[in-house]
Amino acid sequence: MKKVLTALLTFALLSGLSACGPTPSDPVETSVQAAVPSLEEQYTGYLSAVSSSFAYETALELTTNPAYFNSAQGGRNAGSDAEHAAADYLAGLMEDIGLTDVEKAAAQCDRWQFNGASFTVDGKDYPVYSYAAAATPAEGITAELVYVGKGTMWDYEGLDVTGKIVLIDIDQRNDWWITYPMLEAEHQGAAAVLAANTGGFAQIADDALNCQDICGPDNIPTLSISLADSRQLQEKLKSGPVTATLTVDNEVDVDAGTTYNITGVLRGKSSGHQIIVGGHYDAHFWGFQDDNCAVGLVLSMAKAMIDSGYQPENDIVFCLHGAEEWGSSYTQYDWTVGAWEMINNVHPEWVGRTLAFINFELPAYEFDTYTSTYSAPEMFTMLDYFANEYEYSPDPEGCFPDGVLTGGYQTYTYSDDFSYYAAGVPSTVNGFLLQKDMETVFPFYVDIYHSQYDTPDTYNEAVMNFNLRYYGALAMYIDQTPALYLDFTAQYDRVLASMDEELMAEAGVDMAAFRSALEELNTAAQAMKERVEQVNRDYRRALEENDAEKVSSLRAEGAQLTDRNLKAFEYAQKHLLGLMYERPIVPHEAPQENVRLCRDIIACLETGDVAAAVDEYAWTVNNVLEWYAMYFSPEVIAVQDDMLWGEGNRDNLYWGTGIGFAKADVDAATRSIFARYDETGGDFSSEIAVYQAAAEAQLRILRDLGTRETGAMSELAGLLA
Repeated sequence: MKKVLTALLTFALLSGLSACGPTPSDPVETSVQAAVPSLEEQYTGYLSAVSSSFAYETALELTTNPAYFNSAQGGRNAGSDAEHAAADYLAGLMEDIGLTDVEKAAAQCDRWQFNGASFTVDGKDYPVYSYAAAATPAEGITAELVYVGKGTMWDYEGLDVTGKIVLIDIDQRNDWWITYPMLEAEHQGAAAVLAANTGGFAQIADDALNCQDICGPDNIPTLSISLADSRQLQEKLKSGPVTATLTVDNEVDVDAGTTYNITGVLRGKSSGHQIIVGGHYDAHFWGFQDDNCAVGLVLSMAKAMIDSGYQPENDIVFCLHGAEEWGSSYTQYDWTVGAWEMINNVHPEWVGRTLAFINFELPAYEFDTYTSTYSAPEMFTMLDYFANEYEYSPDPEGCFPDGVLTGGYQTYTYSDDFSYYAAGVPSTVNGFLLQKDMETVFPFYVDIYHSQYDTPDTYNEAVMNFNLRYYGALAMYIDQTPALYLDFTAQYDRVLASMDEELMAEAGVDMAAFRSALEELNTAAQAMKERVEQVNRDYRRALEENDAEKVSSLRAEGAQLTDRNLKAFEYAQKHLLGLMYERPIVPHEAPQENVRLCRDIIACLETGDVAAAVDEYAWTVNNVLEWYAMYFSPEVIAVQDDMLWGEGNRDNLYWGTGIGFAKADVDAATRSIFARYDETGGDFSSEIAVYQAAAEAQLRILRDLGTRETGAMSELAGLLA
């Protein structure tokens, strides 16, 4: 239950009077300075100025004006003409609402502009939508159409698809991303790929199309076709060969694009620190929820702060990113490119200066009966306090009847906030994707996400209004709190939960030193947390007592603590944040997990239980990358590996730069036991040898990472002490 406090605070700055007062005949000069609004007045003023209609109208303009799309099917892709036109519109809108220092900050990307496509069979046109893949010649491709099931290497057995157009079924949630059947089709000699979503995405209707980032090269035309049309074509194929003509006008220009991140500033009393509020404005199809509504929300928040006369303590930067959906070819990390470029190359000085990046995705849809905030773990305590104790935190009205959950939900890799988080900026995003188990997606993502059905029909005004109120109030809370409320005991908790002490010790990690460093970190983190809480409590008391001198002193003390915490935060992410493909981990978790899995597989194979080895363990090695090795040719997996670990691709990893994991080299054994799945009583000694060698190599990596983390935790404790 929130504490109910009365905070009717005013600061009166009294003008000094001379020792001798004026005589009645003297002219009396008065200088009246308006009282500084109380906290309650500032929040009330902001909430009264909030306009969800302004947010909606902005989103609607971006959704319906053809000037902001590249084709009749929509699409506003990285570096495209439509993205540039939208950038000009949004920069003008920022100026119109009164933001200062409006800038279109140029950032490098690969350019993608989908201008349209046609697919014709027997005179009938079938709607299709292109990924960031190759175009056809201007005259198109006329070729035989061949249905190849799910498009795995096994599906091509006995087929010759050289120069042909392949039609596949795909479930990008439960099977694999479009990357793999696209690469397999190219390897098999196909001329183009048409993919129909049988599950995973675009399930709202059988005429739905879908588009995702491609996570691969642009070597072969690859397009989405509706499930209904795919089924119709499969029926035609049963009667004999089918010839089709595919024409794709798709421009993918590697290393030749510019995206713009648009910024406008609400100047604070000090520019030493800042808060960033953002979303992205590129889109697949019409992009109403994703992410036009976020653009509307960001600008509406800025407008409400300006209209209410809010004077922040720190600069508040409103930033609309480009190239979020896709921004680079030939990389597994091809999304949130605009944001990554912004914080790493355009404005790297924002790290260490930014108190928080408050990001938005799909903020006008009621995903469930509750909502939440994903964030850096160090922000969990602050967000819990804000939602449940801070008296000016708004509650949902007309939506989310179960309220705001604050159990601690780590930001994931699916939105721009992760690029900032990995760079060292405390970041949040509204709970837009994963349910509270942080594994299951909300139904919206199965049904509507990245399809032509993401339209204004999905709009929920109550949700938009709540997010405007709640996150605007959160930005004001962070702005008005002298010491940034980061809690590094969350790092202690995540490292503690990640440890397999027995296995780490076997690997050669000095567990006494590791444990000591971890406890040292916890002690320092707890002490820092208490100092921050004390300064912030004293500050509130000084405000209530109108003690201007104390207020100034505590704000200065808080700023010093904030600088230390921001430095510690950046260090923590550089040394204690890792990725297992796209899953955030403590770095040592990757080899630790791989060793356990390899040993489980060996135990199964030693008893001849190959089915259990395959079904329960083998496919999950390397964060399930071995699943793909079971179904796709070695040449396809070689491309995957080159994108992730290739020496020549290290500068193309974006938010995965420097925090990826080392792959366990077991592909050959994985394929072998999958092919021998039905064997009984076989000799699996060669496969066992592969898994044993991989486990030993991963143990050495585990030793090195555990040793490194020992030093990092001790250093982090020193930064906090």
